[in-house]
Amino acid sequence: MSDSIIFKDRKKLSPRYLPKEIPHREKQIDILVRTFLDIKDDPDKFPLTVLQIIGPAGIGKTSTVIKFSDILENELRKNKINIKIVYINLKLQGGNKYAIYKYLLSCIAPELPAQGLSAEEMLRQLLDYLSINNMYSLIILDEIDYLIKISKEIGIIYDLTRLNEFDPSKKCNVMGVIFIARSTEFYEKLDEAELSSMGRTYIEFPNYTIDQVSDILIRRSKDAFQENVIGTDIIDWIAKIVISPIVNGDIRYALDLLSYAGNLAESEGTERVLLDHVKKINKQIYNGITDEDIIELSKLQIIVLLGIIKGLKIKHKDYVDLKEIRIQSLEIAEKYKLRKLDIEDILDDLATRKIIKIISLKKISFISSSVENLEKTLISKIDSTS
Repeated sequence: MSDSIIFKDRKKLSPRYLPKEIPHREKQIDILVRTFLDIKDDPDKFPLTVLQIIGPAGIGKTSTVIKFSDILENELRKNKINIKIVYINLKLQGGNKYAIYKYLLSCIAPELPAQGLSAEEMLRQLLDYLSINNMYSLIILDEIDYLIKISKEIGIIYDLTRLNEFDPSKKCNVMGVIFIARSTEFYEKLDEAELSSMGRTYIEFPNYTIDQVSDILIRRSKDAFQENVIGTDIIDWIAKIVISPIVNGDIRYALDLLSYAGNLAESEGTERVLLDHVKKINKQIYNGITDEDIIELSKLQIIVLLGIIKGLKIKHKDYVDLKEIRIQSLEIAEKYKLRKLDIEDILDDLATRKIIKIISLKKISFISSSVENLEKTLISKIDSTS
């Protein structure tokens, strides 16, 4: 039992929490299950199946895929089919083919050494391991559009969609590959062979309606807060914020609002979360970055963000130039005993994540100008990992 008069279980508002049910994504879950359920009849005759999932951030793509994975694994287990479903977030594990394939191999065959192997050799090891051990696999790559935007090595799509051609004389025990992206803009960076392998059809995840957002927030609030702590006025107000063009349907932003507003109410000793609490937090935390974004940032990325913030304060402007960012970032990096800092690459990455905007080398700024609360959060994050 919680000792808080506000929270019943604050973890239920975490971006990492996966609820038992994924409301308003039943259709998408059903499509995914139906696509792969025939594996149970005869996995050796099931063709390598490639799917795409497209939709903006924070609208249940990852949660849906994880829920589908649980359902499929349970169904196949009933038929004594040994399948390993591997989910890879390319923002966290990506960078290049070698790093991704090494992680993939470690998930499916952790006892196999990857040292000294090329990226392609690791894929062969993976396929051989699955075949020898009578195992099957499904590979899920999240944020594929992010990887394609930052990487010059885009052959990963061609590789994974043609695993069945590595050795045509052998069956391919990878049943499918699912790519998750926020939009189809990354198609522009693919060649015809990759586009052909991946296909242009996809499962669409549309934005939630205001009624659906309200329903999701009511469910989460019921799990996270004590009874009668969250009123309908708060749910209605947050739902309107979520469907606005600024937030663009991102439920994670709504969960951040509820969580921080609950913390504020708790610190003030009130028995309920008030609308004023939510409005105050909304004003503080909207800086283009959610909790989920901060979790995914590396130490070097945090240092550069802090360098931008420091530069903005020194210049007293809404933007700062590359030279100033370099000076401030290197100074902060020295404090944390970090020497190698590829400023330009990190800035490009942060721009791709839509945390900052680069108008020119002399005009670099945040998507939003509110950075005071962000600075405290970033310092806390980097201090906790040092």
